Amino acid sequence: MSQETSSTVVFPSYYSRTWGKEMLDRVQIWEAARATSAATSFFEPMEIDGRLFADGATGANNPIYELWAEASSVYSLYDGWKLEDHLKCLVSIGTGLPSRRPFGPGLMDVAAALKAIATESESKAQQFQRQHLSLVQNSISFRFNVVDGLQGVGLEAADRLAEIDATTDQYCASVPVMQQIESCASKLREKPSS
Repeated sequence: MSQETSSTVVFPSYYSRTWGKEMLDRVQIWEAARATSAATSFFEPMEIDGRLFADGATGANNPIYELWAEASSVYSLYDGWKLEDHLKCLVSIGTGLPSRRPFGPGLMDVAAALKAIATESESKAQQFQRQHLSLVQNSISFRFNVVDGLQGVGLEAADRLAEIDATTDQYCASVPVMQQIESCASKLREKPSS
């Protein structure tokens, strides 16, 4: 996210009709990775050619729509061309379902609830799946997200890695998730048609 404009910025590794090649010629891979992980309460923004970039948590914590728009722009060379007709596999990975946070009576309660809403990514994933239901029904779009056990684990909880690991293992071992993982792996192994 651009600190100057509070807008989402894409760092493509290719020429983009939307973004041109300005960033392609200026940004190293490590700089893009550092910028996208610069969570404001933990890390300083990343400076690239005099511009400041930070984690896009409040603007694009789940950047599925930015990805969709960029892929559609890159590949939509012909009239009537639709990305969903050509997509083979889309994988979305969450960081655990958040706990519900009601608006409380105090200003700090409201601020905490607004922060939770702004950084929550699961509702955006669900909205995308509703809008592209055929991708889900045809086992093209997959969303993996631990449903229980990580609600109290924040970005600052590096000391709870064993808990994160165990909870994720438990999630992945459930029969429906195992079936989804196997279906996703099968899609990813498919050879592209010519």
